[in-house]
This record gives sequence, structure tokens and C-alpha cells, in this order.
Amino acid sequence: MTYLIIYDAVRKKASTTPPNHFIGNVEMAAGIGIVMQEAGLEFDSTDLTEPEMIKQRFQDYLKKMEPDSLSAESRIIIELIERYQVKRMVNEKMRNLLDLCGMKQADEED
Repeated sequence: MTYLIIYDAVRKKASTTPPNHFIGNVEMAAGIGIVMQEAGLEFDSTDLTEPEMIKQRFQDYLKKMEPDSLSAESRIIIELIERYQVKRMVNEKMRNLLDLCGMKQADEED
């Protein structure tokens, strides 16, 4: 699976007026990857087993970031993620969510 389309979808949601607040676990993870890349940080996925844990780890990173130094797009993405109520995984896999957090460009076939 190519992840580029997911990153593009998140960027489009952040750029609409008003922003499209409907996101899912996949878009949350991609948004985290976008923000982390802009901040110049690597997302540590060690010991994460649930999507809620991904959001919590990102919130821990946010405490150390200066949001005002990020682009308007990233600040909107942060708002979308903060408002998001994490759902139970249905079609996605944890490995894919973690790849998206790390700005990986494509899934490696097993």
C-alpha cells in the first residue's frame, strides 16, 4: 500500500475552510507523521500496541514542542488530532499506523 495518498488526504482536510474534522485512526497517524517531520523529530513507536497509545505518545511530544514555530497546516493537524476520539481498529493494522507516524512512504509486503 502506498501511503502518499493518505498524507495528501490529511493535508487537504487541514486546508479546507473550515477544516474537515472527520478523521480516522489512519489519518490521525498520518497527521502525526506530518507534524513530527516538520518539527524535525522521530516518532518513537516502541511498545505501542493500541491507537490510543499513539495519540498519547504524540501528546507527550506536543508538550515539548513550540506549536507557534510550526506551519498553519501543522497547527490545524494538531487540533484535529487533539479533538479526535480514537476508535477501535477495524481495517487498519497497528504496523501500518506506526509506519504512517514515521512518514514511511510505502508498506513493505510480507
